[in-house]
Amino acid sequence: MIQSIHDIYARDTKFLDDLASDLEDNAVWFNNSEFARYHNINGVKILSVFTGDSRTQKINIRIDSENPEGVSKSRGILFCRAQEISGVNAEQPLRVDGKLYTVSEAILIQDQIWCIVLEANSV
Repeated sequence: MIQSIHDIYARDTKFLDDLASDLEDNAVWFNNSEFARYHNINGVKILSVFTGDSRTQKINIRIDSENPEGVSKSRGILFCRAQEISGVNAEQPLRVDGKLYTVSEAILIQDQIWCIVLEANSV
């Protein structure tokens, strides 16, 4: 999924021009009056764009035969500037606003923006 998003953005010269401009003057994406907010990422406040997936995928786990427990998997996508966060790898834990996620995919767009797909279990 994320690779196809990356491919679309990587070929769109208008998007890349807008992105470069935005990184210089916080015009839209990283403007905290527009899309971006300060999120606590691993204990550091970083201006980023975080979108949560309101859809959840239900996973049923049986602890024992009498007490089934339902667990849902939630997802989110985090966009942040590469200069503010580094070394993001798949399968690593990442805490965003106090909630622990696992990095599903991390793609660096044009060496400037991290697009990080996150997953977490919710009870």
